[in-house]
Amino acid sequence: MEGNRDRRVGQGTDGQFFALLRSGLWNEVPERAFFASGTDWEALYRLAYAQTVAPLVTDGINRLPRELLPAEPERLDPFLGDMMATSKRNRQLDAFVPKLFDALAGIPVVLVKGQSLAVDYPDPERRQPGDIDLLLLPSAYEAAKAVLLPKATKVLEEETAIWHQGMYFRSIEVEIHGSISTLMSRKLDKKLAALLEEQFDGRPLPEVSIDGVGIPVPEADFNAVYIFVHFLHHYWAGGVGLRQLIDWMTFVSVHKRDIHPVILEVRLQDLGLLNLWKVFTGFAQEYLGCPAEKLPLAAAPDPAKNARIWRYIRRCGNFGKNVDRTRGKEAYLVRKVHSFWRLVVADRLRHFRVFPHESVRFFLGAFGYGLQRLAKGE
Repeated sequence: MEGNRDRRVGQGTDGQFFALLRSGLWNEVPERAFFASGTDWEALYRLAYAQTVAPLVTDGINRLPRELLPAEPERLDPFLGDMMATSKRNRQLDAFVPKLFDALAGIPVVLVKGQSLAVDYPDPERRQPGDIDLLLLPSAYEAAKAVLLPKATKVLEEETAIWHQGMYFRSIEVEIHGSISTLMSRKLDKKLAALLEEQFDGRPLPEVSIDGVGIPVPEADFNAVYIFVHFLHHYWAGGVGLRQLIDWMTFVSVHKRDIHPVILEVRLQDLGLLNLWKVFTGFAQEYLGCPAEKLPLAAAPDPAKNARIWRYIRRCGNFGKNVDRTRGKEAYLVRKVHSFWRLVVADRLRHFRVFPHESVRFFLGAFGYGLQRLAKGE
């Protein structure tokens, strides 16, 4: 098995990175073969940091035998510092979530992404957190805003077209989502809106325990699709990190018993996402070490496609942090045309060799969205 992974995933920093990441994900001892020729610890940290998975990689490092660790222990300080900061931040967000839901009592809302997914990690404090995301219907959106905005210490510009409002409570960012807007396809977004309506039809919702309090989250059948769509949205427009892919993989593998495969397959087929799902299950197996039996609707890995997927994710980094998008000195129209080209044309069509049908579909869908927003000066 080590030989196959060595051939597929690559040697050097990339091979070591995935060996350590798999160790952190599955509580396994890292494959020693990847470390036989020495390690560039600084390059390894940069890669782990860019993909927002440094704490998981650090867990893998802690399982390495002493002879494979650096002779200068301080070279591991960035990893340890990142892990400690991540644990502290997770505790801070976990303590705030119940207060947020207390304030929203009586308003139908669920916690999505972020802290709701961290509970499924081997150690929830190892998931590098971001903001707190709340999902609700458009009909409850204004009520939630009315409760939270007066309490916020900073209010961000609202994206009214997609029912999105961001705000800060000191250092904690909270986002209210009144829709599932991918900006990839109007037909896709319309079908996702119908699925969202079903989540709030009066049935009791499942809960996760955060800071000892039960917090409502979506049903597993819906959440599996929602998390995947969120990942695809960033993958197709602006860049994505491995953390988003790991969120999806971890959720569907932990909750496989709660996910009905027939319902999932019918929904993905209807949304036009079944092929994408199967390709990424192959990536999760080959690069992240997830056993096929843990993944709903798993397909065999395609090494050529997976290599292209990894090259794109590696180049972009989490939310595209590796991509230079500074255009501040250019005229407004030039900036908008460049943004339109990058987000609508280049980011959609770059995936054509891996996902030809979907790339054309999402290009056409985003083209329509992009023209509309450009005309409005957004």
